[in-house]
Amino acid sequence: MGILNINDIEAGMVLKDDIINFQGTLLLNAGATLAEKHLNALRAWGVTEANVVDVSPADLEEKNSDLVDEETKGRIERELAYLFQKTNTEDPLIAEIYRLVRKRRLRSLCNEKESG
Repeated sequence: MGILNINDIEAGMVLKDDIINFQGTLLLNAGATLAEKHLNALRAWGVTEANVVDVSPADLEEKNSDLVDEETKGRIERELAYLFQKTNTEDPLIAEIYRLVRKRRLRSLCNEKESG
C-alpha cells in the first residue's frame, strides 16, 4: 500500500513487491514478513525503501502525530510556516520537502518522549 523509507519499516511488516538490487538480483520476495535481520540486511545492501502491505507514509505520519500533543503540533506548524514563508508550498517539490521536515521533527519529538 505504500513505499516507505527503510528506517520507517518495522519487523512484522509484509513486502508487497519483490526487493531487487540495482544489478537485478532478487533480495527478498513479495509476501515476505520482515524480521529485524531482514531490515539490517537491506540496510547493509543499500536498500533505501520498500513497498509494504497495509501501511502508507500517511499512516506513519498520523501515528507519529498522534504521539504529540496539539500544542506541540501547533508549534511545529508555526516553525515550519516561518521556515517556508518565502517558498511556494503548492509546488510539489517544496510540498514534499515540507512534509519530510515535518515528519522528521515529529519523529524527533517522539524519540525524545520515548527516551526521556
